[in-house]
Amino acid sequence: MAGESRRNGDPMNVYGSWAPIPRDKGVNWSRESLDLGSRFSRQVAARFEGEQVRAYAILPRDRESIDVADFSHSAQIGEADLLLGRFLQSLAAAFDGILVVDDDLARRGDPRLEGVSYVDDRVIRWVDLQSAPGDLTRLVRTGASGYPLNAFVCANTGGHAFHPPAGPLSEPDVVLLAGEVRMVIHSIFDTESFLLLVIDDEVNAVLESFAYASE
Repeated sequence: MAGESRRNGDPMNVYGSWAPIPRDKGVNWSRESLDLGSRFSRQVAARFEGEQVRAYAILPRDRESIDVADFSHSAQIGEADLLLGRFLQSLAAAFDGILVVDDDLARRGDPRLEGVSYVDDRVIRWVDLQSAPGDLTRLVRTGASGYPLNAFVCANTGGHAFHPPAGPLSEPDVVLLAGEVRMVIHSIFDTESFLLLVIDDEVNAVLESFAYASE
């Protein structure tokens, strides 16, 4: 019965839930992932020095592990997608933002790349945060086959977001986009779970209330 409830998307029966983890463990994992991304991702990593960063991950309900290595298999892949999609939907109700993915699979010049942005030869994809939760998690999975996954929720302090134009991004565009990052999303190993680095009080408040409501 529990397995059937999970397949039907009942949030009260998912095996994993969002849980805070030590900042240093989260930031170290994040830096390793961001270093494999584009120049945009590396600029986001540089913000960790001057920001209050909080780290969360999907962990099993019956375990209190704080070791990043133990996050693997912490939730079934479909359940991890469900939890991430529902949280992003909650953020969309709080402010007007975008979800950005630094694509680890595509490169500039590859066929069938339409409407995407570029940082050097790297492909940057984005959609409005108000998109359907399934579209948001689908974009996250489009940009990576597993690890690394570098995705970002962006919005400025006025609650709106810069929309990157299609084609090459100028240096001011890259700086602006990196400056609007409020949260970073990473895969845990082969996207069996997700790690979040939150650098915004409003996002953190939504995540804390969302995590409490899902318990």
